Amino acid sequence: MKLIKIILTVCLLCLVLPAFSQQTLLNVVQPTEIDQQYDTKKGANRPQYSWGQVCFGTFLVLDETDSKQSFINYFALNSNRKYKINGAFSHGFGWGFHYLSYNLSRDGLEKMGSYYWEKGKLNNIGLNVNYFLRLNFDPKRGNTIGYYLDILPYTQYNFYQRAEFQQKRITEKNRKGDFPDRYAVGGEVRLGKEFFSIYIRYKYLSYNPKSGRYADLDLAKWSVGINFNIEN
Repeated sequence: MKLIKIILTVCLLCLVLPAFSQQTLLNVVQPTEIDQQYDTKKGANRPQYSWGQVCFGTFLVLDETDSKQSFINYFALNSNRKYKINGAFSHGFGWGFHYLSYNLSRDGLEKMGSYYWEKGKLNNIGLNVNYFLRLNFDPKRGNTIGYYLDILPYTQYNFYQRAEFQQKRITEKNRKGDFPDRYAVGGEVRLGKEFFSIYIRYKYLSYNPKSGRYADLDLAKWSVGINFNIEN
């Protein structure tokens, strides 16, 4: 009988002691997925955010003197950084390297003194820098990019320029210091959702400190394209 009482006492202690050792979790609220989206320490809606960007585009020919186009004749790799102002507005800057190519029209070939060539192309490799102001259409979107509109002025410097001319199987390549668009300034508007956007860009002014017959060549001023953002 005494042994049975000892066994029952031990069993009772085994049941009661763990109950006292447990903490009550009824008042602890577990974070939901929505709460995590509004965490400003992580994600695209935090006070500072950086991302990469791949751009593809083509020029719009609006005048006969403009260069002809061939999709795709603009490619860029950019790095961007955004600073949050509030839920609706943010601003930042971007920089990167680009490649752009102008297929010359007959008028362009004649201005370059290349009457006997059938085709002509002006290739550029350069550096581009921009500053942007962003408007988000959904201030309470959580920690996502959402829908947005970017307005940005930009400048670019083409440090490598080369012209290519073709006549049947003959190709000639020239590098000269007086090609147009050595420096350029313009504006751009971007409309995007999350990590995809479309843009339209206007080249307001181009300049080359070296004067020459090539520097006056008319090149397309308008271009359109798409951007793919690479999340940080």
